[in-house]
Amino acid sequence: MSAAWQPIRAPLPFAPAAGLAAPADLRMALVIPDFDAPEAPPSSAPDPALAEAAARDTAALEASLAAAREAGLAEGAAQARAEAADSLAAREAVALERIAAALNAAATEARDAAPEAAETLAGLLLAALDAALPEAAARLAPEAAARLAADLQPLLEEGIAVTLRVAPGCATAAAARIGDARLTVTEDPALPPGDAAAAWRGGGAALSLAARRQAVAGLLRAFDLLEG
Repeated sequence: MSAAWQPIRAPLPFAPAAGLAAPADLRMALVIPDFDAPEAPPSSAPDPALAEAAARDTAALEASLAAAREAGLAEGAAQARAEAADSLAAREAVALERIAAALNAAATEARDAAPEAAETLAGLLLAALDAALPEAAARLAPEAAARLAADLQPLLEEGIAVTLRVAPGCATAAAARIGDARLTVTEDPALPPGDAAAAWRGGGAALSLAARRQAVAGLLRAFDLLEG
């Protein structure tokens, strides 16, 4: 039964009040809803304002989710970079510590070995000098005598008689190298090749191979490179 006006089949008796005339045909009607009828479907036309608000809310939600994702990715990347940097710094620190330890050990070994190595080198140098100096001195004896004669020039300029003694066999070559007739050049059997000695009244000078060797040895001893 629909919710329409339905006439009551059996009219109720109506008694008019005193002095009033009863209508010719009076019927009463009641509206009775049909409780078994299905609910009316909602209106098919949505509210534009509600649809627009829903779209805005959806867009805002999607934007928030996208921003949250971006923030999460950025934070994760930053944390990964920080962890990588910390790991690299730790590895570099360990490597530097190992390098420093190796350098310290090498420096200690060098300090321990340097005196012995330097002394050995000084000994070799002096031995080489002993081996080479006599031959070189004999070969350069005229030049050595000429150098000594050059130091005697002030005496010769003053007219002081000076005698220059050289090793046997070196007088002729030394005199030719000097080229000064004021200086008397003679040979002395006591002098080794390369040595020369000058004498004048009240003084003298010498050029000694042994003295030159002692000068070199003294220099090495001054630097603690040679013992004795």
